[in-house]
Amino acid sequence: MSLCGRILLGLSAATTATFALAPVTLAAPEASKSIAVHIEGPDADAIREDILAIVPETLGVVEPDAFSRSLKSAGQAKPVGATLVSKAQRKKALDRIRKAGKASKADGVIYGVSRTNKKKREVHLVYVDENTGDLAVDGAVPLGGPEDDRKKALQELLGPTLAQIAPPPADDDKAKGGGDGGGEGEGGDGGDEEKAEGGEEKAEGEGGDGGDEGDKRKPHEVGSALLSVELGVEFVGRWFDYSDPRTQNLLPYSVFGQPAISVSGELYPLAGTNIAVLKGLGITAGYARALGLDSAVGSGDPISTTYQRINLGLRERLSVGEASVLGISAGLRFLTFDIDAPEDLASTVPNVSYTLFRAGLDGRIPAGPVALALGAEYILPLSSGPVYDRFTGASVQGIGALAGVMVPVATGIEARLLVEYARFFSSFQPEQGDAYIAGGAIDQYLGLRLAGAYVY
Repeated sequence: MSLCGRILLGLSAATTATFALAPVTLAAPEASKSIAVHIEGPDADAIREDILAIVPETLGVVEPDAFSRSLKSAGQAKPVGATLVSKAQRKKALDRIRKAGKASKADGVIYGVSRTNKKKREVHLVYVDENTGDLAVDGAVPLGGPEDDRKKALQELLGPTLAQIAPPPADDDKAKGGGDGGGEGEGGDGGDEEKAEGGEEKAEGEGGDGGDEGDKRKPHEVGSALLSVELGVEFVGRWFDYSDPRTQNLLPYSVFGQPAISVSGELYPLAGTNIAVLKGLGITAGYARALGLDSAVGSGDPISTTYQRINLGLRERLSVGEASVLGISAGLRFLTFDIDAPEDLASTVPNVSYTLFRAGLDGRIPAGPVALALGAEYILPLSSGPVYDRFTGASVQGIGALAGVMVPVATGIEARLLVEYARFFSSFQPEQGDAYIAGGAIDQYLGLRLAGAYVY
């Protein structure tokens, strides 16, 4: 248990050390900040003009030719095209856009690709600045329909970010003054009222920082999801064998391909906030149980067998780059494998009832249109069950690994093929006269899981 405590303490320290710096907005003189606006594809000029119409007056705009030259110098001589939409493929393009923005002295770049997607015309827009984390703007605006609807959609997508980075007007104080005589009195009252209203709006904005971050949380993306649920069918296997057995009552065991149901989920209650560490902290749970599993000793009759696995834990989710996700997890696993053998066989079957502490790392890495999953964990048995109780000085430890492929099917829905492996290795210290004598044992579990998952 002291080792368990040290592992938990280490994980807590590592998780707490993950800090996010909140952006600080400073007042600046007029046109002290500027952006570049670059659109490619059909109707690029018209789309650019619509965007420029909603850019605040205090925000400068880089000359399009100057940015185009910087973009070519950065290595992006050809149009970015559909690569901008694919999070798994656009990293190099975003790096070049970021480099071009810096070279053209732009504080940020609105980059768009006009295209036809599923017979609908749209422009996909991103806002790229010096930050390499999640993009403040990453979405599409439909180009069909009334012009007012398009302009409203552009305002909803780009407006909050433009308002955040634009300096305040330099003549704010003058505007709050009034005219002469009685006009001054009226103007002063109006100015105070205007200031109060502005103050309320600012307070709402400040109080809504968490809400703004919540808006930036992109639904259906694993890196910022509020919850995910997975349901699947698992084909399980178990292999138990003794090393250096000395008595005749030690029988190996093996089974593979037994179907089981599997359900699991993750919940991140504070994913929509901007609270460092806590916004990525989630609760995880999982359950699996074999269906219709029977065992037999030699050529004997089938014996009802229970295989069950329950997982409970915490997971800290960290975004790495544009689309990769790293997880740090810790928790408990309850693993039962029980052969309901008659009394004359009960002393020979390898029944276990593990209570396990587990701590590990996992990662999700984009690879073209799919994502790869990799993980590893250390497993510490807190209790092990009947088979180990037969031996003197039994010591058990374990390790685990996971690998798989996730394939997107629709928005928020993906198919998963996962392989999960756990291995428990034990050593015994037999004494003269023991009924069971062996050097140790190996207990292995393998699960091949086909599942569907919903991510929100």
